[in-house]
Amino acid sequence: MDEKKLNYRLLNVLLILGICFLFYNTIGLWKFVVDKAIAIISPFAIAFVIAYALYPLLLKLRNKGVRKSLALTFILVCIIGFFIIIISLLIPIIAEQLGALSGMILSFIQGISTKYNIDLNYIQENVTDINTLLNNYGKPISDFSFSFISSSISFLSKFIICFITSIYFLADMDNIRDKFKSYLKRKKKRTFNYFKRLDHEVSQYFVGLEKFMVIQFFEYTIIFFLIGHPYYLLLGVLCAVTTVIPYFGGLFSNIIACVTAFFVSTKLFVLTLIVAFVCPNIDGYIISPRVYGKTNNVPTLVTIFAVFAGGILYGIPGIVIALPSAIILIATYRFYEDDISDKIEEIKNQK
Repeated sequence: MDEKKLNYRLLNVLLILGICFLFYNTIGLWKFVVDKAIAIISPFAIAFVIAYALYPLLLKLRNKGVRKSLALTFILVCIIGFFIIIISLLIPIIAEQLGALSGMILSFIQGISTKYNIDLNYIQENVTDINTLLNNYGKPISDFSFSFISSSISFLSKFIICFITSIYFLADMDNIRDKFKSYLKRKKKRTFNYFKRLDHEVSQYFVGLEKFMVIQFFEYTIIFFLIGHPYYLLLGVLCAVTTVIPYFGGLFSNIIACVTAFFVSTKLFVLTLIVAFVCPNIDGYIISPRVYGKTNNVPTLVTIFAVFAGGILYGIPGIVIALPSAIILIATYRFYEDDISDKIEEIKNQK
């Protein structure tokens, strides 16, 4: 009778193996479903993060007696104005740089032709004659243009959805936070305190980041204006935006500033080089500690590792979310530090 009994352990193992086999053979379908789900959810997730980051500013305006509708309008006008400034700065500079680049290429070809007595008229005609370029490379340019336009429309539609949704999230953030708090209060008190700690740490990070971005914009815009850099306003915006990437963002902005100054004059290049060495140290040792205070005290090595790991795993989005993720992990460890230590001691005593 015992021989006829089912071996449930073996049956469970076979069932798990069958599920793994089925999953492996349908992994393409699952990957497609997951990718589509991420593509649908990501604009709304980004919109919520933006709204959460702007909420301390909204709260501060309301605490000063500004009505919620006026505070929302002020934040909306600031965001739209920021993008208008960036677009109005970038388009003329890109057009100017493209014109300078084509002129430099043409001068280089003419110099080579004159110096070495080489007939490069055909190349010059192709460089100067737009119609010839379009005739010779019309199809690749057309294909690239179509792909670029399609990608631009897709990006623009996601950007508009993200922007509008973030405003709705921001307007309803009080209600969202109250519902989440009431839900947590029905759970364990320790869980509520944990999320309260996370909310404080992440909010402090965003408050400090927003202040630091404003300071960086005015600091570098004024400094580059005083030394005579032609792109002082654009560099000020770039330095402010790249603040979201610790250490490496400022390095990237200063490299751009030095490269553009190099093509203007030697004097401007030397002055920009001095700014690139002096200002980051002032930011790191004087301004940043005063803005962030003792909160979000993330060790330098942890920050660099988080940025590097985020870039390897998820590219630019990973770099942007690296520091907030590190802050959440460190806050989690510090909150449960005693529990973790007690558990380790308990395991040691069992041995």
